[in-house]
Amino acid sequence: MNNQPRAYIAGTGMISALGCNTNMVYHAVNARISAYESVDYFTQNRERMNMALVPDGALPPLINELNPRGKIHFRHSRILRMCHVAAAEAMANFTGKAPIPLFFSAPADDVGLTEQFPRKFIHYLVLQSGLPIDAAASRLIGTGRTGGLEALDLALRYLYDTDAECVLIGGGESFQDSELLAALDKEGRINAPGVPDGFAPGEGAAFVLLTRNPALAMHSATHIPTLLPPGRANEPGHLFSDEPYRGEGLAKAFRLALAAYEGETKIAHVYSSMNGENYWAKEYGVAMVRTREAFAESTTVHHPADCYGDLGAATGTTLMALAAQRVMLNKPPRPWLIYCSSDHTYRAAACFEPVALTTLPPPVEPTPPSVWSPTL
Repeated sequence: MNNQPRAYIAGTGMISALGCNTNMVYHAVNARISAYESVDYFTQNRERMNMALVPDGALPPLINELNPRGKIHFRHSRILRMCHVAAAEAMANFTGKAPIPLFFSAPADDVGLTEQFPRKFIHYLVLQSGLPIDAAASRLIGTGRTGGLEALDLALRYLYDTDAECVLIGGGESFQDSELLAALDKEGRINAPGVPDGFAPGEGAAFVLLTRNPALAMHSATHIPTLLPPGRANEPGHLFSDEPYRGEGLAKAFRLALAAYEGETKIAHVYSSMNGENYWAKEYGVAMVRTREAFAESTTVHHPADCYGDLGAATGTTLMALAAQRVMLNKPPRPWLIYCSSDHTYRAAACFEPVALTTLPPPVEPTPPSVWSPTL
C-alpha cells in the first residue's frame, strides 16, 4: 500500500425516492426497484412528467426560524430538509469535540432561474439540523453531478493540510422548480410519453463522513471502505458547447483517478452518473478504451439513476455511500471506479478501495500550513 492521501469512510447517510437511509436505498438499488412515477408536472405537450420524488412525509418540517413564507424557495427547502435527514445519519456516530467543515455539492447555478441556490445554505443546514458543522470553514461547490467528487478532492486536502481528523462531504438535489423543469422540457430532456431520450428528475441527498484515521472508520469484519484522490478534467464538447464531443475529458479523469490506485486486483465494477440520456454513453466508451488495461475482462457498469432518477448534485456522494455499503454488508471486497459527468464541462472520477484491516498503515500525520486555503 502506498502512503498517498486516502479518505477512510466513517459514516454515510442517504435519502432518495427509494428510501430514507443508506441501507434502504442500497437494497432497493440492488433489487433494481424503480421509483419512477408519473407526477403532476406537465410537459409543453400536456403530458405528465416521470420523476422520482421523496414523499413529503419522510422529511422533517422546517424549523420556525426558516419557515416564514418566502424565506427559502420551495426547491431549496426540499433540499435542506433532505440534507437534514442524510447528514444526521452520516454523523450519527461522530464523537469529535469540535464542529467540522462541510464541503457541499450544490445544484449548478442557472442564469435562467429566478431563484438561485442560496449562498447561506450551509448556515441554514446548521440551524435546521443542529449538527456540529463549522459553517465558516465550509464550502459550496456548484458544478452539478461532479460536485461530490470535487468535494472529495477538497476534503482530502483539508484532512492532510490541517490537524483535523474528520470532514463531512455531501450533496443535495431537487428539480421541483417550474422554471427549471420548463427549461429542461423545452430541450426535450424530461422523461415523459413521446420523449425518446429523456431522463427522470430525481430528488435526494447523500453525505459521507471522512477521516484520515482508520481507527475512526466504519468497517466490516475484514475491510474498511476507502476513497482515493479523484481525477478531475474538463470536456470541451459538453452539452452546451459548439466544440466537437470526443469524450476527452472523462478519459483524462479516468486516467488521473486510476493513477492513484496501486492495487493488484483489476477493477471489475463502475458506478456511473449516466441518467438514461444517450449522450453520456459515448464518453464512457472512450474512457474505457483509453484505460482498458486497468479493468477486468468483463467489467460491469452500474447506473442507479435507473432506479432513483438523476440526482444531479447529490450523485457523487450517493455513489460513494452505495459503494461503502457493499463493504459493510460483506460483499466481495473489490475495488470500484466511481465517475460523474456534469451537464457542462466538468468530469471527475475516483477509485474506491476496500482496505483489509490486517494491512492498514498508521494514520498519516498532517503538515499544517499557517493558513489553509481551500482553493478549488
